[in-house]
Amino acid sequence: MLPPSGHPTFLHRSGAAGKMQVQKRQRARRPAGGPRAQLAAVALLACLLAPALAAAESELEFGLEQHLLRRIELRGNVAVPAADLKAIMKIREPRPFHPFTLLGLGDRTARYQPHLLDAELRLLTRYYRQRGFHQVSVQLDSVVTDDAAGGDVLHISIAEGPRTYLDAVEAVVVGPDSSGFALPDPADLLAGLAHVPGTPAPADLNDLGTDIYRLRTGLWEGGHMLAQIRPVMTTSATDDPARRLARLVYEIEPGKAYRITDIAVEGRRRTRLDLIGRELSLAPGDLFRWSEVEASQQRLLDTSLFRDVGFRPVDTDTVAGTTRLLVEVVERKPAYYEFGLGVGSRERIRLLVAWGHNNLFGTGQRLRAGTRTSLNYEDVQRLTDGPVHPELNYRYDLLHTYPGVLGRLRLDSSVYLAKETRGESGLNLMSRGLSVGTRFAGSPRVSNVVEARIEEVDPSLHPDAKASLRTSFEASDLRPRDTRSLGWSFQNEGRDDPLRPRRGATQTTRLEVAGGPLGGDNSFVKVSASWQGYRPFPLGGVLAMRASVGTVRPYAGSRARGADGVPYQERFFAGGATTVRGYLERSLGPQITDQAVLDSLELASDVPLSDQPARGGNYLLLTNAEWRFPLPLLRSWRVDGVAFVDGGNVWENARDIRLRSFRWRSYARASQDDASTKLWDYRYSVGCGVRVDTPVGPVRLDAGFPLKRALLSDAVTEDKVIYHFSLGFPF
Repeated sequence: MLPPSGHPTFLHRSGAAGKMQVQKRQRARRPAGGPRAQLAAVALLACLLAPALAAAESELEFGLEQHLLRRIELRGNVAVPAADLKAIMKIREPRPFHPFTLLGLGDRTARYQPHLLDAELRLLTRYYRQRGFHQVSVQLDSVVTDDAAGGDVLHISIAEGPRTYLDAVEAVVVGPDSSGFALPDPADLLAGLAHVPGTPAPADLNDLGTDIYRLRTGLWEGGHMLAQIRPVMTTSATDDPARRLARLVYEIEPGKAYRITDIAVEGRRRTRLDLIGRELSLAPGDLFRWSEVEASQQRLLDTSLFRDVGFRPVDTDTVAGTTRLLVEVVERKPAYYEFGLGVGSRERIRLLVAWGHNNLFGTGQRLRAGTRTSLNYEDVQRLTDGPVHPELNYRYDLLHTYPGVLGRLRLDSSVYLAKETRGESGLNLMSRGLSVGTRFAGSPRVSNVVEARIEEVDPSLHPDAKASLRTSFEASDLRPRDTRSLGWSFQNEGRDDPLRPRRGATQTTRLEVAGGPLGGDNSFVKVSASWQGYRPFPLGGVLAMRASVGTVRPYAGSRARGADGVPYQERFFAGGATTVRGYLERSLGPQITDQAVLDSLELASDVPLSDQPARGGNYLLLTNAEWRFPLPLLRSWRVDGVAFVDGGNVWENARDIRLRSFRWRSYARASQDDASTKLWDYRYSVGCGVRVDTPVGPVRLDAGFPLKRALLSDAVTEDKVIYHFSLGFPF
């Protein structure tokens, strides 16, 4: 029996007092008829609600129902391999070699929900239609349960039908505001489109969105911010029943050219308006040009004052062709802290700590103080008489940026103090310096840096160096020397992702002139250039390539010292984890040798010797090729493999670079043998490694196998394999 109100009443209380209240209320509302009448009412209510509860339960079970999947069989696909189609499906076949399966953390079965099969069929259909198959049909023929195999077998049939290709792509101007509007050169307007004649024509015009956006941005450059673009496609048959042709016409309604009447800013709290206005390249009265909007947005983000910046036209007058520009900013906290910890085969422990402020006193000035400290083990050239002792290296930096110098240029100043261990040469370098410069962009991809630098370097003998080397170092006139230079750096960044590039290229060039009229102890000219390219590899993964060259020459007062007129820290070095793997760190090229030792051994100066420190070179050449690919069995753990071929060396004089230097092989033989490896040999290596992707970059372990090993002495030969462990890509 229901309560007098006609609706069931549910009460919930906690505690003894609550129970008493419920009991009293029950006694007060107890209907006539006693306990039997109450039981009858409850039974009747349960009978009435049972069908609804059963229906809800069945619906819940249908949504959660899962079946075991054995395999997916595709039939009728000719143009697209079955592996590619299965790769885009959400339902996956069982993977017996999955890492969790191998470790016993899971089974080899795969599960799927039957009610999601329609979505899979639509996904395959859309995939085909995007690639020109307008009449494709994808159907689920049957689901066969194979208890012996342990799951269902899905049979999907595909009727691809004819494929449609674009035969012509055109652009025409329409609309009432098109009078006097001159369409740009069609060749220039359509050059950057993805869908051009000869490519498959997508069946859905929505798939042309990227090309429509490109066309619209071109119109925005003329201020036509409300331009409308409508694609119209017509298809026709050909003599080949498997091929159709399509004509694509973009109907462009440009509309008015809008000008900006006012610029407003929303979202700022701490940032002054003049700091924002200084970064804007648009002003009232200007046309609404999209390139200027993007440039202004990037400059505002580069100030590090904002997390997000947006531009939006408001109060648009379609009759007068005017609009207000609203700049919406989301500020970030001006003060920040940074902390990092790393390890490597050379820097065993690396610690980075920094503090910074991006808006000092509300003026937009930036200040950053940071340190990089590492514990190094430097037995690179076997210079020790006993065990290797760790050396504490460090670098302290203080950087200041003053914006708005000579317009939008900024003034960057930095001072630093550093200690660097150079075990391959038996030196420790204490350096301190000051640099002042500016950065300006030639385009969104091109940046230039101009700076003046003053640096003093104080070299000292490595504490683990052999006593027999002390005479050589003392004869080298080691003393503090200062360098005063002007430098220019150029970078053209065309990679899709600077941290994890998969395609594109980047070029860098640097020119530095030191001494001469600038004064200082060192006078030299240094030029270096590097190219790095990335492209998809046919077998999967990415092919990364690099080529680097460099030269440094003394002049004026430093020319009399010959090659030694270039200070040690400004020379080029090769060998190691980031240059030529398979060789010890910075071990290639000329060595610091005692001529008396060479005479006693009756050896020439181009013979590599054991225990002789590297002196670096004045000429550099590096070439690298690396194939980065996912490992099939470890892909779920974000582990990739790599195979590489490296080459490189440094030379003291240009005459040391010979055609024979680039022979493919040389051998660890006696110095009198012409086939033995010389100091001037261009060194090659091959190798492989693994990369473990992490949020801060890949952790890598490489094994390099040198192809040109040297006989350093009667008892010492260069190692057959060198392992390199570090963080980040080598290039």
